[in-house]
Amino acid sequence: MKRVVMLLAILAIVGFAWAQEARTPKFSIGLDLPTYAWVASDEAGNVTKLTGINLALGFSYRSYFQPLAPQSGAGYWEAGTILLLDPYVGVGYDYRVNESLYVGGGLDVYPFHALMGGYGLVYTFVPNLHVGVYLF
Repeated sequence: MKRVVMLLAILAIVGFAWAQEARTPKFSIGLDLPTYAWVASDEAGNVTKLTGINLALGFSYRSYFQPLAPQSGAGYWEAGTILLLDPYVGVGYDYRVNESLYVGGGLDVYPFHALMGGYGLVYTFVPNLHVGVYLF
């Protein structure tokens, strides 16, 4: 009987220790730039950077001004390309609803569009709303 009680006590202690351990996201998938990204996190499991590919056939990088924790928000800056060669830069704000879901919005600037003349200002400054999930 003492062994059973000891085993249950050890399992309870280990279980509580695992429950306190922060889950760290590994990937992000969203209707966003980047669409599929690898997540960099701090030791507490808060998102600090995203690096990945987007559906516009390009690469994207996003860095948060402060770590993005669950049930909080943070501003970010981002840079990348669309159609492999057309660069963009942007700023915005993301809110992490829970461990898995985030929503946000921002403004991207496409400098080559202003230089090409044909696009004008309509496609130079592009506001966006996005939603995505973190995968563990």
